[in-house]
Amino acid sequence: MSQLTEPLPSLEEILAKLLDESELDSVLGCAVDGHSKDGNPPRLSLLHLRFNEDTPNLDNLVSYLCSQAMNYALNRKRRDGFIAELQNAKNGNLSVIQRINKAVRDAFIEFREAFPNRASEVGEVLAFCIATHYLQASQLIAKMSLKTSPNMPVHGLDGVHAAVKGDTLTVYFLESKLTSTAAKGLKDFAESIKGFDGKPKQYAREYELVCNLGNLDTLPENEREHLLGYLDVYSKASVLKRERSVGVVCYSEEKHYSNVLPIDDGDVQKHENHFAGLFAADHEVHQKYLLGQLKKHELLPGKCSVYLVAVPSVATLRKSFYSELGIPPIEDEQDDTNAKEA
Repeated sequence: MSQLTEPLPSLEEILAKLLDESELDSVLGCAVDGHSKDGNPPRLSLLHLRFNEDTPNLDNLVSYLCSQAMNYALNRKRRDGFIAELQNAKNGNLSVIQRINKAVRDAFIEFREAFPNRASEVGEVLAFCIATHYLQASQLIAKMSLKTSPNMPVHGLDGVHAAVKGDTLTVYFLESKLTSTAAKGLKDFAESIKGFDGKPKQYAREYELVCNLGNLDTLPENEREHLLGYLDVYSKASVLKRERSVGVVCYSEEKHYSNVLPIDDGDVQKHENHFAGLFAADHEVHQKYLLGQLKKHELLPGKCSVYLVAVPSVATLRKSFYSELGIPPIEDEQDDTNAKEA
């Protein structure tokens, strides 16, 4: 008697195996959720630091991003290998943790030494966290694990994630920007998307990397092949998916963070709520500017969305991130955000 084969899981169930858990809302608040807000595209969400009473807590964001750098930088196969070592360790041996930390730190150091003017990985980790949390989208490829290889192009998408939305597979192309102002970041995002759209070879290359060097190799073969049917640009099922460009623009918002309320014994959250109100009032202006930039580059607003993340100082965020990872500063490193941005 032939054995019955188990039914193939849905695409949503397959991708769930690659989805990282997220607690991003513990360090970032949302002033405007553009993905749930009715209105015309492009969708624009406004995110900000959580407050410790009257103080925006940048340190908590830095610590969270550093903890997630492991998930961002290491591909699934390597992560699973480390997990197996921990599970099989005897007598409480935790020595593998030091090797995990070293693997992540070395990946960032090698890239930073090769491309000292980019100094942008904190933005890419932030984009990874936002895609995981707000889009519930699984990382399809660990781009950091490829960046230090001399055979891999450093210029390209900052991330490729996927989720099932409305019974349809949606692939998200991530672009991260660290900028001095919101306007500059939105402008740079539109220019980057236009550059990517205008290079069909790069488009095909990204999918090739996902299919051949991505996180899918940890899935059972039948599930992997099912998902590859949608991601291989030459397959028939490849037309049965959506593609969306997602920007994560982290910028220095000095004005609103400087607009503080007096300290009293009232509502402890009033300071964060005050900032969120000021920030939310800018939504229409930012969205109008983004729309103008997309139209200028002949991009479809319905296929683009942006998460605008306000911090008091991008330079401080970047320096603190590298410091917490244990990466020493590079001599003559620029303090401003006019260096090559994410």
